[in-house]
Amino acid sequence: MYESLKMIQVLSLLLIVQTAVLCDLDKGRIPNGLILAGLGMGFIFQAVSDGPAGMVLFLGGIFLPILVFGPLYYFRMIGAGDIKLMSVVGAFLGPAACFSCMLWSVLTGGVLSFALVLRHHNLFSRMLCLADYVREYRQTGVWKPYLEQADEHAKFCFSIPVLISVLGCIGGII
Repeated sequence: MYESLKMIQVLSLLLIVQTAVLCDLDKGRIPNGLILAGLGMGFIFQAVSDGPAGMVLFLGGIFLPILVFGPLYYFRMIGAGDIKLMSVVGAFLGPAACFSCMLWSVLTGGVLSFALVLRHHNLFSRMLCLADYVREYRQTGVWKPYLEQADEHAKFCFSIPVLISVLGCIGGII
């Protein structure tokens, strides 16, 4: 029974993350209803599989992405939906596996970002944008969202690296 519960848990998580990616690509956001459904399912799976200890894993998995990615959200380098999606991953997998997924998501996101910069031939302009951002902060002392003035080529859906990292974590690759 434990094996079939784990299989349902993994398939449910994959369905939620894949749906989030499709929504993110289509509308540029991840619906809160999907996040709430994912959190509810993660809660149920943790409660059934690990009982009271599962609640600790559930809560740890939810709050770890908020604590780690919170500063990135503050500077608008990552969206709130991406953090909430990673909290859903944590709800299903617990904090240890969630941390691994977070690490691999950031690394995968970096590789994808670099590939996009190469594809759009805008490495120099992206570096100038970063330098301007840092220079403006030094002069004014005021933090502003990093991507506030960025063109569309500077943005991509972080839910894609989240999906890749989840596939790696649940498949035993990572």
